[in-house]
Amino acid sequence: MLEQTELSQKLALSALLTDVTLPGEKVSTQVFRCGQIVSDIPRGIPSIGLITRGRIEVYSVALDGKDILLNELSAGECFGICNLLAQSELETVLRCSVETEILYIPKAVLLESMAADGTLALRFAAVCSEKIQFLLKRIELLTMQSCRGRVIAFLLAHSNKGGEVIFRGSREDLARHLGVSRAALFRELAALQTIGAIESHGNLFHVMDPGQLEDLLYHPSNTK
Repeated sequence: MLEQTELSQKLALSALLTDVTLPGEKVSTQVFRCGQIVSDIPRGIPSIGLITRGRIEVYSVALDGKDILLNELSAGECFGICNLLAQSELETVLRCSVETEILYIPKAVLLESMAADGTLALRFAAVCSEKIQFLLKRIELLTMQSCRGRVIAFLLAHSNKGGEVIFRGSREDLARHLGVSRAALFRELAALQTIGAIESHGNLFHVMDPGQLEDLLYHPSNTK
């Protein structure tokens, strides 16, 4: 059982769950090793998980067994939200990329809180909307036919106002994220550097000319 002070500190990490009061005897924490698979039905209880420490990679597994990195979740983010009103387990695979601590909240407990707190229900709706928008962008990216198109779309979508793009994983992780081979990713990054569209230093990319990338993206004749 978690003390209320400790529980409140953990909930405060989440924009969704901050200021929410939950019974300490109904929630639980669990620590997972790097590489462990995480479920949203711990001990058979449908729950949402709040990451309080660490990081989780979210994968989709295709029929041919190939896994595609969909997203990375870090401290303060939740999983199991989108199927809050469903009893089925997540179709995605959740794997810890570092040692990770998760606060599990039974769905029934969260639903009771939402029924009593309209503000929490609205925040939940906002989170779901954001996740839908994110997934639509991921689908658009992954359905692009060319490797170069996927790489360019990623760079444009994740660059900040200064043109910097920081990817926390390795180049191999980025290749899985884009659904392309590592060799193809290296080839396209090298080609974009050669024409001066980007600069690359380790996991830091710098978009030098967004207009040039957009021209390559939206004119298929210029894209391999």
